[in-house]
Amino acid sequence: MLLSLIAFPSLAQGLSGSWTAEVTILPSVGFSSSTLSLSGELSGWTISGTGYWLGTDGWVWQELGVKGNLLDMADLEWTLLFGPLAPAFLYSLGTVEFSYENTNFTVYVATVGPNVPGYFFSGGPSGGMVILAETEFDGIGFASETGFGARLSQFTITYTGANTYTKTYPVDPFPGGLQFTYQQLSLSGITLCCGISLEASLAFTKEAGFDHLTITAYDLISPCCGISIGLSVTFYPDAKELSLLPSWEGIEGCFTLYGDVNTREGLIEGIEIHGFKLACEFGDCNRVEILTALSVAEVEAVVGDVFQGDEFEYIKLSFCGPACCGGSYTLEAAAYFQESGPLFGLSRLTVEASFPLAENAVLSLSFSAHTSGDPSMSLGWSISF
Repeated sequence: MLLSLIAFPSLAQGLSGSWTAEVTILPSVGFSSSTLSLSGELSGWTISGTGYWLGTDGWVWQELGVKGNLLDMADLEWTLLFGPLAPAFLYSLGTVEFSYENTNFTVYVATVGPNVPGYFFSGGPSGGMVILAETEFDGIGFASETGFGARLSQFTITYTGANTYTKTYPVDPFPGGLQFTYQQLSLSGITLCCGISLEASLAFTKEAGFDHLTITAYDLISPCCGISIGLSVTFYPDAKELSLLPSWEGIEGCFTLYGDVNTREGLIEGIEIHGFKLACEFGDCNRVEILTALSVAEVEAVVGDVFQGDEFEYIKLSFCGPACCGGSYTLEAAAYFQESGPLFGLSRLTVEASFPLAENAVLSLSFSAHTSGDPSMSLGWSISF
């Protein structure tokens, strides 16, 4: 990015950016991470760059980007990811958005390079695209998502050195080039009687055929007092996920059940319950979340790695409110539990907080305490300019 500013001095006229950093305080003082972002304007286009320095590994990631309007016809954005420690090109993602008649189109183009020492991911080298078309007829929304050698799903690149770090992007390229991969069709805003509305999504792939069917009903049951309950069901070839969607006068919640459907010769024999999550929101950013895993491995396959050791449950509280200089503070506290031990099996406590110090400066604090082991704490800041 600095080289581009030298090559094109006019970029410096609209230069802006941010610097974030984090240092560990406990159990010992040391450098944790630093991120430097710079951007500038050139002939109506925004050119940007972000470097990531992580722990003792140093300069792990470098992103370069360009964003602007193409001939007043389409909005274009392109991101390139490099691995400076290799050095090597790792991933690129381009997005083109335009409209025709009453339909909005978004074209995603993703490319992944070959694996290089230290950097690991699946499918490289390869590339593909996804075409998303969205429109509306008589209040009913329709969306078509078509993949040619790529899919709108998370793609993760992992760097392993002294520590392990990941970068995740929303488009996953597959080997094989620009050939048909999958099709997903969605409907939304379908209104039935009694205030009930429906959404539906159907997807199939070239290799396996049927992929999943999701049907969501809102305000399905309204017993009284502003209480309403919705239901979402997702059918997979060999599993089913059921979610309850309750709401009540400014308090919104969601009950999610994780499990599989046992079948034999096409008949359902039973349902395995792997875990459940209850989440309630109070206002814009005040939230209570409880996750219980009856099978930790199965639940983490869906929600990601959230537990350590023998932990199987957490209770998480999130808060926010007005603070200095027109900003807002955020606070998130979580308690993790295991099957046995003192204090109902309490295993770990974590606290994440951020507080604005000025219009362009934010201070953050992270703390973790284990019932067995030393506590850890880190202090971070973010400054924009």
